[in-house]
Amino acid sequence: MGSEPDQDAAALAAQTSTPAFHRALKAAVQAGLPQGVQLVAANYARSSASSYWLLRWSSAAMPPIWLTLRIATHPHWLTHVQQVEVVRPALPDLTGLSAAVRQALASPAAAAARYQFTPLELAVLRQLLVLADHKLVWLVQMTPAIAASHKGRSFDLQNDFRRLPLFLGDRNNVNNLLVPVSAPAFQDKLIDFFGANLLFSQFSSHYILKLLPTIQWLKPMLAADARIVHWPPQLAAAYGKDFMTTVAQTIHRADHNTP
Repeated sequence: MGSEPDQDAAALAAQTSTPAFHRALKAAVQAGLPQGVQLVAANYARSSASSYWLLRWSSAAMPPIWLTLRIATHPHWLTHVQQVEVVRPALPDLTGLSAAVRQALASPAAAAARYQFTPLELAVLRQLLVLADHKLVWLVQMTPAIAASHKGRSFDLQNDFRRLPLFLGDRNNVNNLLVPVSAPAFQDKLIDFFGANLLFSQFSSHYILKLLPTIQWLKPMLAADARIVHWPPQLAAAYGKDFMTTVAQTIHRADHNTP
């Protein structure tokens, strides 16, 4: 039998996963946005009341500026994420949420958490979408201690996770295809994107954590940026030809069902 906290969490998730609640939550968030800030997309956690909101500052003179807003009943399980967090233990009660969002977005923390993509980062985003088309994702192998906690304790994204082994593998079955990749600078980009919710996590077997692209965020982000992206040569110049050869070979294996 499940414990009482587990039952409470399941009940809360059921209350906050309905279309009606999502509409009310979206309205509350929009009411708290400063003038000139656009709500672009939302991402809802399946097993909790956590939600993530992609906000955009537009300017004709420069590429878009983005911000990730998290609204949840509890702090994030990772530290050093690039997000603005509004913790609301009373959810699904939305009383005062708009004011809390407005205050959070006016804070120095919000100014520090905004991000603007470099040309190289746009190339990485494009690669994530291409890999997704081939049913491939980036993954990291966690330590047993991290895996066993299953988000039950806090871990430092910048330190603990940057040291984990990196793989490129089958999105649906890591036992089918799992290729080790050594590219620390590239892994740093993935970890940064994970911290901004451009990637979201899914636990798998063998202590593997899938870093799945948040497609409904990446597509509008790339569409909003007028800069031209030629991702293969950009990534080859930044991370080496061997890195790109491994990626190309893994795509070929995935497409031809080669173990």
